[in-house]
Amino acid sequence: MSRPFQIEISQNKQELEKALRHATTANSKERLQMLYWLKSGQLSSRRSLAER
Repeated sequence: MSRPFQIEISQNKQELEKALRHATTANSKERLQMLYWLKSGQLSSRRSLAER
């Protein structure tokens, strides 16, 4: 079983959604999407993040 992924994300979900809509590069979109998934509780482990 995977250990929980512990990371502090200072932005709230709404801020991440807005930034994701305005992101222009693939790298920034991917990073913001991962942060959003973690912040919203859709993912909770390194393994689930890597699989997605």
